[in-house]
Formats: sequence, structure tokens, C-alpha cells
Amino acid sequence: MLTAEYLSTRHYKVEGGLDMKGEGARRQNTSSLLFAAVEVGIFTAIFAVAGAWPAPDVNEGYYLAKARHSFNPEWCGNDFFLNSGEAHGLFFYLLGPLAASVTLSTAAWVGRWVGWLVLAVGFRHAVFSLLPSRMHRLFAGVVFSLAARYTTMAGEWLIGGCEAKVFAWALVLAAWGEAVRGRWAFAWLLSGVATAFHPLVGGWMMILIGLIVISQFMRNQTRISSFKPLVLGCVIGGVCLASIGLWPASQISIGVSAEVRNQAAAVYVVDRLSHHLLPRSFQEVLVARHLLAIMLCGCLYAALPYETKRTRGLVLVLAAVLLSFVGFVMGLFEPFAPPLVYGMLRFYWFRLADGLVPLGLCVLLTQFLLSAQLLESKAQQTLRQTCLIALALTFFMYDSFVQSKHWPLLTDKCSPRGDKLIDAASWEDVCQWIQKETSPSDCFLTPRGASSFLWRAQRPEVVAWKNVPQDPVSILEWRQRIIDCFSYDGTIKNMARSTCSLGVSRLNRVADAYDAHFVLAPQKSFLAMTHPPKVAYKNTHYVVIKLPIEEQQVNDESSGVATN
Repeated sequence: MLTAEYLSTRHYKVEGGLDMKGEGARRQNTSSLLFAAVEVGIFTAIFAVAGAWPAPDVNEGYYLAKARHSFNPEWCGNDFFLNSGEAHGLFFYLLGPLAASVTLSTAAWVGRWVGWLVLAVGFRHAVFSLLPSRMHRLFAGVVFSLAARYTTMAGEWLIGGCEAKVFAWALVLAAWGEAVRGRWAFAWLLSGVATAFHPLVGGWMMILIGLIVISQFMRNQTRISSFKPLVLGCVIGGVCLASIGLWPASQISIGVSAEVRNQAAAVYVVDRLSHHLLPRSFQEVLVARHLLAIMLCGCLYAALPYETKRTRGLVLVLAAVLLSFVGFVMGLFEPFAPPLVYGMLRFYWFRLADGLVPLGLCVLLTQFLLSAQLLESKAQQTLRQTCLIALALTFFMYDSFVQSKHWPLLTDKCSPRGDKLIDAASWEDVCQWIQKETSPSDCFLTPRGASSFLWRAQRPEVVAWKNVPQDPVSILEWRQRIIDCFSYDGTIKNMARSTCSLGVSRLNRVADAYDAHFVLAPQKSFLAMTHPPKVAYKNTHYVVIKLPIEEQQVNDESSGVATN
């Protein structure tokens, strides 16, 4: 017979046990979250090692200047490029307030760290279910960082400066992780968010996920989930989110004639971005590296035992590779139907494989080298894991030493990659003078190799080779401006370094046509002029000249020229 005392004691023990179990669960969850945060922090640091270049990085002058202008249209308000159509509205909407409220360099570093952090979160989610050990994931992160920089074919990168595709790639990695788990609806939803940031990075992932799910459904491999409303909500939500990026990208071509679109596609694919888009322009060594990485992935997959999750992920990698193959096949038809080929190739058919092949490689290589199934004993497993981890970290430390040569905190001798075609120190000096001594509305003719004038001088420019617009009409105008400012013979292949090299008459005509107030030119181009005019400012490598120039004006060193 159960007494009240017994029941009371039993009740106390049960509640106490539940409390103890609950407390243990809370401690375990807290510990798991702490370890996850540390792991993400390590991945972030690994990515920062490769991407910590001085600002501005390659595309930061493009994206952050556009972001600032989108939030504050009066900033460089008469710049041709900044007033062209926008295809990355969400990025500009989110980064615009930051870029407008602090210096562009500060905005770049904030954006970089956020980008590396979300890449780290996306990468961890991608590999977590395939690599349950923290040390395995650390090994994979090191391999991924190296492979993402050394196995790409078409010049794509994931780890670098602050721009829209970094955030899109983080979401694509997370979507890959959801696909690995068989949660295709959530993979679709995450790809939709990626598309909102970057229509092409996320858009191709959405297309591949959709095709794979359709093919599985047709082969009766996909059953209708009991959570059908949730799946339907993810599908609809993915489409709605993707429209945030696809709508503005589609609007920039609305109402444009087919002839203009074809001409703009040819300029975009052949003249400006052939190294990303046109297969015949790819470097052979990059193609060879990429193919070797794909072949290694195939060999590793064949050597490993079958696993459903791994196969799901590799199906997506294979689909991205097939997408690249389709792009190569289209390139073969360039001589027969160039308008059609250029119109298709402008959609970056090789981009997704450049990002997913390194991801697949890091997972397969980690599983192959560190899998217990390939080892004879626990002792051998421990020894091999220790050696391989040490080897990976050794390679990473060596690569970190190489990369440290451009870390801003350790050196001031390395120039930003955005200034690689100019003399960085003199360029920064002359841009600072322009920012202090000229009106914010003054428009400049700049050297052809310069890409950071908007960033450093914060003044509008007539045209910049790097800053190609996205909409067809502006692309054609960009080409015409490039020809007017730099071309010797009316083609885009025979161009001068500066408009000064084309003579005073040509310089004045261009200034009048595009309402330019000054020309910023290299000293060599200036000294090569038949009658060098007076200069407003000069330093070791650059001069600033007020426009227009009188034909008979000659250089007068005693006329009170400002010098550094």
C-alpha cells in the first residue's frame, strides 16, 4: 500500500531527477552553442587570412560606391556609372546606410567581416552532417579555403572583399547543406534568399535544385511530405524572395530592342568580361586545375562507400559541372550564331561550378583521408588523423605566411588590389588633393587603368574601364565613352593609357561632349604631349589639368603650380 510519505518522497525524487536532467540538457545545449561559436570563429579567421587585403579590394570600389550613391543620390550625382541601372538592389539597400555614414574603407571592413562570418556559418552548415567531428570540419575548412582560390576556372571567388555575391554564396553553401540532409524545400528557400542578394549566384542554385527535385519526383524517389503546407510555403517563399533580386535585374532590359540587347551582350561577353564568360578566353592553367579537381572528386567518390547524404551533395556538384559543360558547348557555336551565344553566355554559366567543386572536394578529401572505415585499427586511425591534420595545418600556416604579405596590420607596402594598375601612393595623394581643392560636382577624365577614383577622390568621372554598367543601353554608352576617351582607331583593342595621349584637340572635344572639368593623367602621358599645358597640381606620377585647354597654351613652371 502506497503511503502519502512514499508518494511525497517519490514525487520529490522524480521532480528532482527531471530538474537534474533538464539542467544537464541546458548545460549541454550551452556547451554545444559555445563550441559552435568557436568553430564558426575559427572558420571566419581562416577566410580572413586569405581575404584581408588593403581596401579597396577588386570590386569594392564598384559595389560600395554604388551602395553609397543609392542611399545618397547627391553623392557624385552626375557620375555616369552610378546613375546607371542597378541589379543588386538588396545589397545596396542594406549596405547603403553604412557606406553613406562612414568612410568607404570602414564600410568595406565591416562588410568583409560580416561576409566572412556568414560564409563561415554557411560552410559549417554545409559540412556538419557529413563531417560530425570538429577536427574533420576544421581540416575541411582549411582545404576549402585553399581549393576555393586555386581550383577555379572562370575567375570566380568566394573569399575576398565586400560585395553582393559573398552573402549569396554563404546562403548557397547553407542551401547545399539542406540538400545534403534531403530537405530540398529549405534548400530552395535559402537559394531564394541568395538570389535576392545576387540573381546569378542564387538563381543558378535554384534552377539546379528545381531540376533535381523534378527528376526525383518523376522517378518516384520523392514522396509527398506530411508537412505539405510547410513545403508549399518554402516553395512560394523562395520564389517571392528570389523576385527581390530578379525583378530589378529584369527591369533594366525592359523596353530595349533586340538589336541593342545583342550589341550590349557582345560588349559585355567579348570586350569586357571574356575572362569570366567566354570559354576560349579562359587561361589553360586554370582550366587544367579545375578539371583535375573534378577528376579528383570523382576518384574520391568512387573510393568511398555509398552514403545517401554524400551522394545528394555530389549530385548538385555534378549538376554545376554539367552547367559549365553546357556553357563550353555553347561557346563552340560562337562563329555560327554570335548574338545567340553572347546573349546566353552573359549569364555566367561557369560560376556555380567554381564554387561548388571546391566544396565537394574538401568534403570528399576529408572523408577519404580521415574515415575510420579506411583504417585497420584505432591506433592507426589516431596516428593518421594527427599526421594529416598536422600536414593540413602546416600547409595552411605556409599559405598564411604568404598571405600575410598583404595584411594591412602587418605591412604598409602592399597596394590594394583595386589599385594594382596604378602607382598607389601617388594616386592616393592626387585624389586627396582633388577631394580638398575641387567642387563635388566637378567631373574628371581619369586614366584607363584606374578603378578607385570614386572611392578615393569622391568625384564623378566620365568613364572607368572597371565600372561597366549592367543595363544594355548604358553598356553601349560605356563602350562609346571608352572609345572616345582612349581609342586611337575607334576600336576597343588599340587604346591609350590617358586621353592626354590623343592630343589637345581630342581632349577638348571629349571634355565638351561629356562635360568634364579636369583631366587626371599620368606624368608620362602629360610629358608626351606636343605642347604640355599648365597643370593645377602634380606629384611624382600624376598631373591634374583644368579643362578646356587653350591650343597654344604651354607649360609654365613659374606660374604658381601646386606641387606635393
